[in-house]
This record gives sequence, structure tokens and C-alpha cells, in this order.
Amino acid sequence: SDTKMAATHLDVGLRCIKYLLCAVNSLFVLTGIMIISVGTTIYAVYEDFSHFLDPSYFSPATLLIVVGIFVFVIAFLGCCGALRESTCMVLVFAVSLSIVLVLELAAAIAAYALQDGIKNLLADKINATMHEYPTHNEAKAAIDFLQSKLYCCGYDGFEDWKKQGIEIPTSCLPMGDSNIACTSEYDSFACHPYKPGCIKHLTIIIHRSALYIGTGAVAIALIQLTGIMFACMLGRAIRRQKTERERRRWELRESLVNGYQPLGKSDPFTTFPVVYMSSEPLKNS
Repeated sequence: SDTKMAATHLDVGLRCIKYLLCAVNSLFVLTGIMIISVGTTIYAVYEDFSHFLDPSYFSPATLLIVVGIFVFVIAFLGCCGALRESTCMVLVFAVSLSIVLVLELAAAIAAYALQDGIKNLLADKINATMHEYPTHNEAKAAIDFLQSKLYCCGYDGFEDWKKQGIEIPTSCLPMGDSNIACTSEYDSFACHPYKPGCIKHLTIIIHRSALYIGTGAVAIALIQLTGIMFACMLGRAIRRQKTERERRRWELRESLVNGYQPLGKSDPFTTFPVVYMSSEPLKNS
């Protein structure tokens, strides 16, 4: 009965461990959703201003989206490993999480590293696009979107358009989408171009996006680091519980075998409740 009770306690402990690991995996599903949301948000911001950015700036956001999808697969693997009591699958789960953690840190480092030369890149791109504004429709659309979206005008200010001999675009005006004709006689707030230059606003947005990628990836990586440690502990506990359960079974089997051994060695005339009749008394009778 003691062995049965011990075995029952082991099964309860192992069941608790399985449920804990599944709970940890549900946490990783949430972190996966967080990673994907951060990645897609930053990707959308970069996509809006893709004309002024190098394709390399999309890599940290893309990496985060891929990592987020990978986390879902890992969480499924961890649940399967827990439910099947497979120490191998739990170990693969922990190793996969470690790879994800490295990828997240790589995305954070890349985001911080790329923002160093961002101002020079944006300066070149904005100036080149402004030169192409009168002749290229793509350049015109990019500049108009930039100025109307960020409430800015030119590179450092609206004077940049005058220096290049180009008329100030309507996207520089607060009412640029309306059909108000701004003449020298018609003077109102709607006809005054935005004062800030676009380089300042766009640089702030890119720096902030890089900061979100970096801090988000590091924060989620720290959560996953605790998860890796927890998964390793649970893997060891599952191995220990299974070993202990096997040892209990072996002890039970040995005790049963040893319990029957004296029966084989003892005298059959005294052990078994069977009447043995010899032929000699029959002859005497």
C-alpha cells in the first residue's frame, strides 16, 4: 500500500509538472503575439516611408515577425513534450527558445546599429526626392505623403523649396487637400506652410521605431530567458519523476518475486495444503 501511495504521489507530481509546462507555453504564445504585433507595427511605419529608407531597415522588423511565428511552433512542441512526458522534446523546446532569444537580441542590436547613420541617409534621400519632385510622379507622391503625414515642409523648412526654385507644394499647407486658392490677397492660416522641416520629424519616427524594436525584443527575451530556465528545471523534474517511478516499479516487482521464493525452497509436505499418500502404508494395510 505504501508503494501504491508513493506511486500515486509521483503521478500527481508529474501531472502538475505537465500542467505547469503547458501554462508556460501559453505565456510564450502571448509573447509570440507581442513580437508579431511589434514587428508588423514597425514594418507598417517603415513601409509608409519606404521611399526614403534603405531595404536593410526592414530587416529587424521582418526578423521579429519570423521569430513570432517560430514561437508558436515552439510552444506547440513544448506542450507535446509535456503531455507525452518526453524529456527529449522538452530539451528541444529549451534549445529552440534559446535560438529565438539569440535572434531577438540580434534584431535589437541591428535596430540600434542601423539608426546611427539614419540622418545622413534621410538627408540624401529627401534632397534627391525634392529635386525629382517636378518631373517624377513617384517622387511627388512620396514627398506629398511625407509632408501631409508629418505636418512638415521641405528638408529644414519651406525655404528649401524656394532655394531650389520650386513652388511650395500644396501638401505643405494645412488645407492642402482642399481647393482653396492661396493668393497674395487671400491670407489665412490655411495658406501658411508648415514651419518644421521633414528631416527632423522623420528622424524622430525612425529613432523611436528602432527604440521600440530594441526594448521590445530585449523585454520579451528576458521573459523567455526565465522560461528557458523553467523548462530545463521541468525537464529535469520529469526525468527524475520517471526514474523514481521506474525504481518503485522495480522494487515492487522484486518484492513480489522475493515473496514467492521461500515457497519454492520449502518442504512441499509442510507448505502446501495437499495430502500426499505414499504406497507403503497401503501395502502394510
